[in-house]
Amino acid sequence: MKLQCLQEIDNNLLGMSCGNGMIWISNLLGGRIFCSIGDELIHQFRADLAKNPEPGEFNNLGGNSLWPAPEGGKFAYNYLPDGTWTVQDAVSVQPSETVSQSADFLEISKAMKLKSRQGKEIKMNFERRVKPLDLEKTCSEYNLRGVGYHSDESLTPQGEYPIDDFLVAAWSLEQFPGADGVVAFGKTASQAEGCINDDFYGNPHPRLSYHDHVFQFKLGGPDRLQIGIKAEFAPELIGTLDEQRGLLIIRTTPVRSDGRYINIADNDQPNGVYSAADCFSIFNGASELNFYELETIAPMQEENGILGASRLESETMIFQGAVADLKRCLEQCFKIKLQN
Repeated sequence: MKLQCLQEIDNNLLGMSCGNGMIWISNLLGGRIFCSIGDELIHQFRADLAKNPEPGEFNNLGGNSLWPAPEGGKFAYNYLPDGTWTVQDAVSVQPSETVSQSADFLEISKAMKLKSRQGKEIKMNFERRVKPLDLEKTCSEYNLRGVGYHSDESLTPQGEYPIDDFLVAAWSLEQFPGADGVVAFGKTASQAEGCINDDFYGNPHPRLSYHDHVFQFKLGGPDRLQIGIKAEFAPELIGTLDEQRGLLIIRTTPVRSDGRYINIADNDQPNGVYSAADCFSIFNGASELNFYELETIAPMQEENGILGASRLESETMIFQGAVADLKRCLEQCFKIKLQN
């Protein structure tokens, strides 16, 4: 059982009860968040890598991890000056510490040192504040089981750093197992067609469809794909329906008018870091990796040319049950009717 493996690997795993499940936070595994319903761990978790990490490699353990954006381009945190792609230890493996804990609230933090693609060093503080969501009414009405949480997290520069040298946006990458047969979707305030930024991996458009305020994105297949959802379309949510596992997952984050959304993409960003402005992203790991990510993104902040703290608020709701009940919940609660 993956949940049992997680508990054995991290003897100090932090947990909060929520509905039919638990919210888990692992300081040992870099401050990642996981959820379980009953004895089932819902998130992707690579217990083999957690037990025996590969030296010198990025050990992609799963869960919900908080990263600094951008990944690529001039200001990248995922490239060394020689162009080598990397995930810095401060992000992936450096443990966090518990700041505050109660039955319905957890706060963790860690002090991070990062280098940019330009070889310049920045110090910042990583904070995550997590509390359970009350999904009891929805679960009862639709005969579902559920677990969910609200996260308030930030990356705060420790010192004065000019935006000509550094940018940072808080970026939550939440990873779930599966690919083929999983349908991702999103809802926007305006017509959905045109809301997709495709400047990532591959061509996602053959797997995309639109109806009114909703887009659908078929996951799986042979190719890694990623899409961004443009903030200008005022997206309300993203999510997935996994009929095989009987899971409906919803993620939300408010579109912020303060600050500036930046290009998070893992490429050279030839048109610059302001060439995209997405507040959500969906990564399709395809058949090869057999996982996907639902991602939320905060804007970067600056004052008088000095980099400020980037704060990200998100909610994750996970419902489990019969497919017909999940679809009924999605249609009536979230006003999304998926097309065949």
